[in-house]
Amino acid sequence: MRSVQNFIDEIGDIDMHKITRAHGRAFYNWWGERIAPKDGKKGLNPNSANRDIGNLRTLFRVYWEYEGDESRANPFQKLTYTESFYKDIPSFSDKWMREKIMKPGMFDKLKNETGLLVLALIETGCRPSEIANILPKNICLDHKVPHIKIRPRENMQLKSNSASRDIPLVGISLEAFKKAPRGFPHYIDNATLLSNNLMKAFRLRKLFPTKDHRVYSIRHSYEKRMLEAGIDYDLRCTLMGHSNNRPDYGDGGSLEFRRNELLKIVHPVPQALIDSLDAL
Repeated sequence: MRSVQNFIDEIGDIDMHKITRAHGRAFYNWWGERIAPKDGKKGLNPNSANRDIGNLRTLFRVYWEYEGDESRANPFQKLTYTESFYKDIPSFSDKWMREKIMKPGMFDKLKNETGLLVLALIETGCRPSEIANILPKNICLDHKVPHIKIRPRENMQLKSNSASRDIPLVGISLEAFKKAPRGFPHYIDNATLLSNNLMKAFRLRKLFPTKDHRVYSIRHSYEKRMLEAGIDYDLRCTLMGHSNNRPDYGDGGSLEFRRNELLKIVHPVPQALIDSLDAL
């Protein structure tokens, strides 16, 4: 495994019993220097760092669960390069989203409802890990305003308190959740597998218009559509799960209000795309 070899090469070949938080931080900092070089040159994508650290975090947890010591502190816990490192990732254009990513049959050959997960991202603006880890009880399709609840759960914290939010389901994301009403159990607690599978799927299908685009570009596209449609800043913060320092910051309005605002930006959903979802 590349992440293990990177750890050995940079930190040392250390017995599992002796790996400490200091070692975890040292590995995290090593990746930080590669993401944001001090000489000002363009750094590596933080996705690579998060995959490496995530692999080690999972390996450490599984090993000690097997040994019967589930309470042992994980030296790689919460060492993640967060959203600030993604600010330079460009968004997808509406034309690209509709003609490429939303093309009927584009994800037909993907397993474990991965294609549905991609479509669930489009009109929710969620981080991939948020959709991957959503529980069935937080997918509210029978509500008068179908929506999802992004909530922390045992063994998974959100990026921040503001990341806890309710998002109305519209357009292709509503159709995707109708086909996956229990979520995406294959990817729960497995962000690294999800990231690897999505990157591979997008690259094989040539769904990145430039070398700078990432799956995360879907989230940026969602935010850009809201901005260009004139959706209120406070509501944009709520739906994106961003913190908001405005003194009059409210709760983003009712679910019905939020849905009506999102309908201003929803991508058209051709019947052929809806019909193709059965193959996912």
